Amino acid sequence: MRHDRIIIADDHPVFRDGLARLIQRQQPEAEIQQAATVEEVLTLASKEPTPDTFILDLMFTTGNLEASLPTLRQRFSRASIIVVSMIDDMETAKRVMSAGADGFICKSLPPHEIMAAVAAVRDGDMVLQLAASGLPIGETDAPLRGLTQRQIDVLRLLACGLSNKEIGLRLDISPFTVRIHVSAVLKALSVTTRAGAAAKAIALGLDQSP
Repeated sequence: MRHDRIIIADDHPVFRDGLARLIQRQQPEAEIQQAATVEEVLTLASKEPTPDTFILDLMFTTGNLEASLPTLRQRFSRASIIVVSMIDDMETAKRVMSAGADGFICKSLPPHEIMAAVAAVRDGDMVLQLAASGLPIGETDAPLRGLTQRQIDVLRLLACGLSNKEIGLRLDISPFTVRIHVSAVLKALSVTTRAGAAAKAIALGLDQSP
């Protein structure tokens, strides 16, 4: 399981805390740190271990993140840099992406769509999403229809942060069988990591034990 270091920055503590809780549900083992200013982001980023992911607002009461994006991109070339902002202007979003962001997501999206977009960026995609899909939660990911009930059960428990051994004990199957199911789930959901699969499960409301 990835033990990532994630920095979340927003000067609105309610949104920041809510996003941190969602990320923690998606990645229980991640180290999540919060910042309220651009300066705090840069200070936290300078510490070890190197951050794997930045999830950042664009506008702060003390300044604009946009000017710092090229520096972040240069210093943390392997990190995912995701901007989550109330701004829904396409030109601004494209400019921010050109400055070094891997994703630009509008805050007005439903939480499950924000989490799915964040997971897609962390899995290597470039994401620019300013509007909600308009689909109900249960219809946002058609590949789930191709999963067996047992695979959906495995996915639920994976989203709760359980290891293969723990999933096996819960479902009374061997860890080897769990590993086969996890591989099938990753393939069906077109993701490469357990975190990506967990994010999609959470987005679909499947993060409850069967």
